[in-house]
Amino acid sequence: MALLLVAVVAALVLALYTLNIRFGGKRSTLPLPPGPPGEPILGHLRVVPTDQPEFAYAKWAEEYQSDVIYVNILGQPVIVLNSVKSAVDLLDKRGSNYCDRPRFVLFEVMGWKATLTFLRWGPRFKLHRRVLQRAFTPASCLSYRALQQKEAHALLRGIVAKPAEWETTLRRFATAIVMSIGFGVDIHSDNDPYIQMATDASYALGHGGAPAGTPVDFFPLLRYLPNFLARSRSLKFARDWKWAIRQIHDAPFTAARSQPPSDADKVSFLHTLLRQQQSGKDADAQAFTLEDIKGAAGAVFAAGQDTTWSTLVVFILNMVLHPEVQEKARKQLADVVGSERLPSFEDRGRLPYIDYIVQETLRWGPVSPIGVPHRSLQDDEYEGMFIPKDSFVYANARAMTHDERTYTAPEEFNPDRYVPQSEGGAGEPYPIGQFGFGRRVCVGRYLAEASVWIVVATMLATMKIEKAVDERGNAIEPEVELTNGLTSHPKQFKCSIVSRSDNARQLIDMTL
Repeated sequence: MALLLVAVVAALVLALYTLNIRFGGKRSTLPLPPGPPGEPILGHLRVVPTDQPEFAYAKWAEEYQSDVIYVNILGQPVIVLNSVKSAVDLLDKRGSNYCDRPRFVLFEVMGWKATLTFLRWGPRFKLHRRVLQRAFTPASCLSYRALQQKEAHALLRGIVAKPAEWETTLRRFATAIVMSIGFGVDIHSDNDPYIQMATDASYALGHGGAPAGTPVDFFPLLRYLPNFLARSRSLKFARDWKWAIRQIHDAPFTAARSQPPSDADKVSFLHTLLRQQQSGKDADAQAFTLEDIKGAAGAVFAAGQDTTWSTLVVFILNMVLHPEVQEKARKQLADVVGSERLPSFEDRGRLPYIDYIVQETLRWGPVSPIGVPHRSLQDDEYEGMFIPKDSFVYANARAMTHDERTYTAPEEFNPDRYVPQSEGGAGEPYPIGQFGFGRRVCVGRYLAEASVWIVVATMLATMKIEKAVDERGNAIEPEVELTNGLTSHPKQFKCSIVSRSDNARQLIDMTL
């Protein structure tokens, strides 16, 4: 039976390749975008690296002097956009043609279901997006500031209490924000089970491979192969970690539903949605099934928690490596905030350097470096190149945020690059691309930026972030290495985080 299945798979691959040769590329006299040489039948399956393909795509863009790169995986055309201009021109300005998603077979195996990020274009996607957009408009996000500030203070206390466990404390902050906003559930300690759930889901997201970029995505029948026949590491991983993805959908939902949706104190996304369903006055809420509600609330948890945590780890790493940035930020904080209180959102307009640090953190280490691919609905043409219908279209955020035509020495962490030219700076633009494009742009981007800002401001006002030392007193140099997958963050490194002064410690103690 297994051998028969392998034979069927091989036959279908060959048929797919034959159809591509017969019909592909003949719908237009224009050339396809440039790209590296492929192989017969497999195309670029073995040419495009499974791990961190964003670096290879950026290299090919430079090699072929084209912002748009083409590869073919088992007959499936893949277009990669490596500049902000090409992404805006296609995904924003021609958004109606690039609003769809491919089928994410690997993520289906991993347990993702009705989640906005992965939904195909159509009524269900539009319904989910409308509901989530209402909850995370810039105006709506203002109401979350008190929570973000309270949890930032809890983060400071947690680091003072357990400085060696700073990663867990950052995870608690990110988890507490999304659990409260999404489900009305409070996180009371670093040992809360939801923090471990978040850690497990983060590992699954960070090690499962690029979305729609693994063999099973290009050939769905592979999902039915038993593990002893499946050669795909990503497929085996998805099966092994499905429980972690289902857990973050099921457990918070069950906990929130145990609290009455009529409870006036519960103003979470999920409770609001349940109340709207109960009242029968909101058409969108009435259209939601149970699986839709779990998927939408799960999207709040999965996307908001992991991306915020990952961004904060990027921030910590770069503060370890750049003490001069900390010192400059500390001086501005002292001038604006003083030494008698902690910074708040009301100070943001007078703390431009903190904004520069946040933006440089987002630019230097975009947490979704290759993004989630779009799918073209019709044939298209761009700058003399043919883009076939049904292409997978990636926006390479890593290439965009490290574009040497836009950023001087892009591999360097340098918040001063954003200082306006009128003030004697380079005036380089804030990064674009890390939150996606077009009708698929991240609905939680305003909340995410605010969460990162308040942590950066409060930590730099009160903490020293330095290299750890070994038993001989020698500084330990962090190794800069990023994880692979849907989300990316620096791999584990050691550092020292302590309160900056006795006065800073007193301010932290006063937040209780």
